[in-house]
Amino acid sequence: MTATDLTAPFAPPHSSAPHVIDMPGWRPIIRHAAGRMFLVTLLPMAVFYGTLSLFGLRAAALATASLYYAALLSRVVRKKPVLAAALLAAGLLSLRTVVVFCTGSTFLYFIQPVIGTMAVATLFAATAIAGRPVLDRLAHDFCAFPDELSVRLRQARFFNVLSVVWATTYTVNAVGTVWLLTNASLNGFILFKSVLGPTITIAAAAASYLAFVMTMRRQNIAIRWAHHQPWRTARADCAATSGRT
Repeated sequence: MTATDLTAPFAPPHSSAPHVIDMPGWRPIIRHAAGRMFLVTLLPMAVFYGTLSLFGLRAAALATASLYYAALLSRVVRKKPVLAAALLAAGLLSLRTVVVFCTGSTFLYFIQPVIGTMAVATLFAATAIAGRPVLDRLAHDFCAFPDELSVRLRQARFFNVLSVVWATTYTVNAVGTVWLLTNASLNGFILFKSVLGPTITIAAAAASYLAFVMTMRRQNIAIRWAHHQPWRTARADCAATSGRT
């Protein structure tokens, strides 16, 4: 028996190298998400508050609705697709504007989105419990994951975890909105809502990314981010990769 035979059983097992999957750069994705947060949350709130201070509640509601419709019209003029969700949001915003014109109530104006927020939270939770998380489809609309990665994420129940994260986020957002409406002044509500809303969203995005990283480690997958690619190119390449896989 040789020395090699004696030591062989005690040799550390060889660990397989992680499987590498190319993904679009996360920096352009973050810039895109930050731009969307500014356009959807911060800018409308700033327009509402500024118009409210100068011309009153009804003018503020009308200015906010006009801003949203201007954004939709801009997409139509530039021949960019308008999602059905954006049209639904425009309809709900119109309803809010009509309600505030009829009642003059800031509480009714700001409480209406809470209903939609809770509906989305319930949808996320219910579809995850049913085993068909709607966030699976929404995440692929945001970036077309390669088919191999999608299969692994579903096997690891990643989208179920993601549903819990975002259902909790939307619930906290809704509860916090109601609490602020009933306990703070209008100016205080607008200020805290402008700060806390994006903060909660960023925290949920960070939790989602952490869950993604942990899932990839358990699946022995290494993600190679294409940081040099701009957002459109990165997304197109991601979609092309999905089509080839």
